Amino acid sequence: MEFRDVVRARRSIRSFSPERPDPALIDEIIDIARRVPTAGFSQGIDFLVVDSPDALATVWEAGNQEQPDDGPPVLVFVFSDPERYLSRYREGDKAKFSLGEADAWKIKFWDVDASMAAMQLQLAAVDAGIDTWFFGMGDAEEAIRERLGVPADRNLIGIIALGYRAVDEAPIGSATTRKRRPLDEQLHRNRW
Repeated sequence: MEFRDVVRARRSIRSFSPERPDPALIDEIIDIARRVPTAGFSQGIDFLVVDSPDALATVWEAGNQEQPDDGPPVLVFVFSDPERYLSRYREGDKAKFSLGEADAWKIKFWDVDASMAAMQLQLAAVDAGIDTWFFGMGDAEEAIRERLGVPADRNLIGIIALGYRAVDEAPIGSATTRKRRPLDEQLHRNRW
């Protein structure tokens, strides 16, 4: 599949078949995702794969939701690790930037880099024939973190559902009711 086709094929799927993607394929996809650029090559991105029936039930239960019959068979939680960045920028070759403390970062690159990894994970999944859905857990995040043993110092960027589209899956959401903005409204060249 050409890259442009992968980008156009990626959309949020909310109704999955029960077929589980091969765990080795999920590992390959995550290996691709973890190769995004990171500030100072800090590599402060972590992935938590939830794919056992018991662990999936725990996630939905912690979110005070019934596990959907057509729910995804795999969830990948994407986290950033700010301390890896701060430690890296305290090292000799990076200390000159004075970014050893979190408030020194106008843009928190640990979250930017992990967000890029989340997008790259989705594109790698689509390229492998796996459908995706990016979402968050809102108020349930703390309960989920506790039940899954997530360290308190990690920032949850989002959750990516992975699986195969259900036969009767129908598109829903804002993208079905709103038009994409024209390129000339979003593209600015040489000045605004």
